[in-house]
Formats: sequence, C-alpha cells, structure tokens
Amino acid sequence: MASFGSGEHFFKNSGRKLCFLLGAMLFVWLAVSIRQDVRSDERFLLANWTLYPANLPAWVTPEIRAQIMDEFTLEQSRLSLFDPGVLSRMKEALERSHWIREVVDIGLVYPTPQRDGEIRTLMVLSTPVAMVRVGKDCFLSDSRGRRLGEPYRVETRSWFKVPLVEGAGTGIAVPRPGKHWRSSAVLDGISVAAELRKARIAELYPENPIDEIDVSNARGRLNRSASEVNLHCGRRILEWGRASTSGAHRVLPVERKIAHLHAVLTDSRYWRMDRITLYTPRIVGSVRGNSDEGNY
Repeated sequence: MASFGSGEHFFKNSGRKLCFLLGAMLFVWLAVSIRQDVRSDERFLLANWTLYPANLPAWVTPEIRAQIMDEFTLEQSRLSLFDPGVLSRMKEALERSHWIREVVDIGLVYPTPQRDGEIRTLMVLSTPVAMVRVGKDCFLSDSRGRRLGEPYRVETRSWFKVPLVEGAGTGIAVPRPGKHWRSSAVLDGISVAAELRKARIAELYPENPIDEIDVSNARGRLNRSASEVNLHCGRRILEWGRASTSGAHRVLPVERKIAHLHAVLTDSRYWRMDRITLYTPRIVGSVRGNSDEGNY
C-alpha cells in the first residue's frame, strides 16, 4: 500500500514537470511572437532595402541597370532579413538575370533610424562583344552567343564599342533575351568579335575601330573560294577567313590572324590599302584600281 509521503512526492514531481512544460511553451510562444513582430517590422523587409551593385562597367546604361534591378525586385519583395539562407537566395535571384554571369560577393548593411538597409554586391556581368543587326533592329550579344537586353538602334553601337555583325539575313530567328542565337552566320560573327575583344583591339586602337563584321559569305554560302568573314575598318576590308565556329579547315590559327591584325592597324604601309588578307601566312594587300598586290 502506497504511503502518503510517496503520493506527496509524486504530486511535487508532477507539478515541477507541469511548470517546466508551461515555461517551455511560454518561451516558444514568446520566441514565435517576437519573430513575427520582427518579420513584420518594415525595416527588416528586404523590399524596403536598396540594392547597390559595385563597380559596374562604364557601358552599363541606366536602362540596363533598371533591368537588373527590376528582375531582382520580385524575389527581394518576398524576403525578410531573418529568412534562412537569405544571402544565398538573393545571390540566386540576381544570377537569374541574363545580364549577370556571376555574383562574386554579397553583403548586407543593416538599417538604422536614419536610413534603410542596403544590399551591396560585387558582380561579373555578361559583357557585350557584338551587336547583331536583323532588319532594322540591332541586338547586343555576349561571347557565348546569347542575346542581351532589348533591341537597340544602330547608332548606339559606338556607346558599347562593339562591332556590328552584318549580313546574316533578315529572315533569321531572333532569340529572347538570355537565349542563344541559332544562326550559324551570327555565331561565326560573334566568335570573331569575341576574339577581337579578347585581344583588346578596340581598347588598343580606338582611332581604327573595327566597325563591322560581314558574315554574308559565312560557311561559303555565296563564294566558297572567298573569305567567309570580313572585317570593316573605315574604308578598308580585312579578310578574316573562316571563323573558329565553322568547323572547317583554317589556314591560320586565330593567334596568327590577330598578330596580322595588330600589324595592319599599326604599320603605315597598310594604311592606303583597300583590301587586306589576314588569314594567309603572309599579309596580302591591294589598292582599289591597282592590279598589283603586296605581300608582307
């Protein structure tokens, strides 16, 4: 038969357990309540924070900056500072923009009574290497053959300091922003433009820019014995030959063509020539109306 003392001990233990349980429940309730209060505080809603991308290139226009901001705003509006993995989610949201190749760093500057919070980022953008003309519209494209942004007027080419890819035809399909071109002629032109950018041609020779890349004979569709891609530099036509994307045999590797191009843009012997071949072992140049050719 249980004694009165043992029953009293049982009730004491049960009371302690009940108090502990009630205390734990109160703690959880307070934590949830505080979290809800904090989450509802507008200072910690990222929709009210300002995005500050650092060190954007000079070619980024206000319109391009606005596109990046608009694409990020939707995801930003759903987040609070206290959401799990908030930095990773913001990084992923930014990298969904076709303008952004990689978010290298992202950090938060917390709000104060005097100012809203800030989202600071360091990003690598998808840099335009060419502008593709289709009919009356022109489209920026990166080195991977993806269209960037909205249609532009041809006059804006000089702002971006990229060559115009011409001659692909008016009937080719134009991809949506962020998607790849399917035209082999366009891809050939973009691949040559990417090589020119890699060699810093526009930067080194601003007085002799490559204005246009003519791909009307890409893959030899007009004349199999002629240069498939031609560069226009002022009044001069510089025959590039085949693009590396053509898959066909090439007489010279890209490095040799680039070396020839450096020579043509710096050596005064080539300045009076109208047509110059870059894809042969020796540079060949001619003057319009003169049947003589020069080998250098």
